[in-house]
Amino acid sequence: MSSSSSSSPTATASANGGADALPSKASCYNLSYFKEYMKELRRVDDNIMLRINTTNIRSEEACASFFRDLTRAYERRERAVAFCQSQMDGELAVLRKKLEEDPDDYKLKSRIFAEETQRRLITNELVVEDIVRQRTMKVFRDKCRVFQLPATHEDVGRRAQ
Repeated sequence: MSSSSSSSPTATASANGGADALPSKASCYNLSYFKEYMKELRRVDDNIMLRINTTNIRSEEACASFFRDLTRAYERRERAVAFCQSQMDGELAVLRKKLEEDPDDYKLKSRIFAEETQRRLITNELVVEDIVRQRTMKVFRDKCRVFQLPATHEDVGRRAQ
């Protein structure tokens, strides 16, 4: 596994270009950092009631702007998970190739198991993502009734699978 960095995920995100930046490779391998990074990206969802209460819910444009913010946040979070999965898939491919050369290397088998476990934990963030999206979209639909959701709004409330 890769080593972790000593800076916070939020500081790393800020240093790398803000919320649009992907997590560092090291953050992918440090679950607490990765979860903190995702928490930062979920801030728009966590503060939905505050945002709804300060949004003119009778204005289609205000609701549309909020909806765009939500969809951008969803896309950033999906990219973060996909990035980490890709990093881990690459590492797993290298490790499995090495295992083909020496099938009795138990240290390598243990490392592959740890890597697969870490990848599953990152992938579990998609379950959290689905729950957060469903909750957020329910509040959004209930409060911003003036806004006509796009035809693909079901995809927004639920991660593509």
